[in-house]
Amino acid sequence: MDLAVTAGGTGPGDLDLVYRQWERQHERRANFLGYPVNLDVDYRVFGELLDILWITVGDPSNGYHARLDLQPFEREVVRFLARVAGADPDHTYGYVTSGGSESNLFGVHLGRERLPDAPLYYSAAAHYTVERTARLLRMEPVPVPAMRDGGIDVHALRAACESRRGRGAVVVATVGTTVLGGIDSLAGVLRAVEPAGERHLHVDAALGGLVARFAAHRPAWGFDAGADSVAISGHKLIGTPIPCGVVLAREEWVGTPAEVEYLSAADSTLACSRNALAPALLWYALRRLGQRGLAARVHRCLDTAEYAVERLAAAGFRPWRNPASVTVVFERPPEHLCRRWRLSTTGALAQLIAMPHVTRAMIDRFVADLR
Repeated sequence: MDLAVTAGGTGPGDLDLVYRQWERQHERRANFLGYPVNLDVDYRVFGELLDILWITVGDPSNGYHARLDLQPFEREVVRFLARVAGADPDHTYGYVTSGGSESNLFGVHLGRERLPDAPLYYSAAAHYTVERTARLLRMEPVPVPAMRDGGIDVHALRAACESRRGRGAVVVATVGTTVLGGIDSLAGVLRAVEPAGERHLHVDAALGGLVARFAAHRPAWGFDAGADSVAISGHKLIGTPIPCGVVLAREEWVGTPAEVEYLSAADSTLACSRNALAPALLWYALRRLGQRGLAARVHRCLDTAEYAVERLAAAGFRPWRNPASVTVVFERPPEHLCRRWRLSTTGALAQLIAMPHVTRAMIDRFVADLR
């Protein structure tokens, strides 16, 4: 396949090359079990909106005069997810980001601005970009061991804070770790960091936050549990055709945004120019679902995850799942099956993640392949 961009340009057949990849993506969806993305999406009704630039500059409430955006939709997405995350929407700052990593960077940066000398504490099971965030912000990284269930070891966290007593603490707590779907105990984290003094608690809820909020066993992870800022994914459980996320923060920690004179607009975001179509996609998905529909989706995914546990156990693969997670880990099968079913693997373990596009029929086909 020749994809070279030439000096003279090419002809009308170029779109066919893109469509071939689109067809392959649809073929892969039938066997896509191992990664936390929702492939059960259909936004083709948005096709006619692609004849103009959609761009948001600065905060979603800044009244930028040269608007090519969808700010009211973004504000409603932020308000809805603030309520889901246990916050008062009238006192919560937020915006739609490029994804969980930007959301985490914003939250940790907020903590660094509040506590400029504080180390960054996080679980060794946290997303790999958290350590990168520490380097970007020139913070002392303090990885803390995780327990067998993937949650942070709060005793080790307390010991780390004791050895740095009084310096403050910026902490990333994870709701849904990458490998085990582990969930850090916010109550335990808050007790553990007391020796550090002042703290900023950022919660990376990109993978597991929405699942945990609507699970039967509901671990507390939001603002009502002590969070200062929260990251939520858009393309995971909710499902969008492009990566995106949302960051939320207590309004008092963000403060008064800087006014950019040439824009006549306020901006506390990291990115300045942002994708304005992503908020509309998120709003459309959430508007159709509503909170009850989102809860029903979570329950279906959890049921599918438990079904996978039962089938994998019967096949002898010793599966395990956190009760408030859709991640199922099990003994790693042969490599050709990992490739065929797009399984994420770490050491001797493989993952199956029961996202909305994963069905019981897919699980049955997968287990039949294992045998």
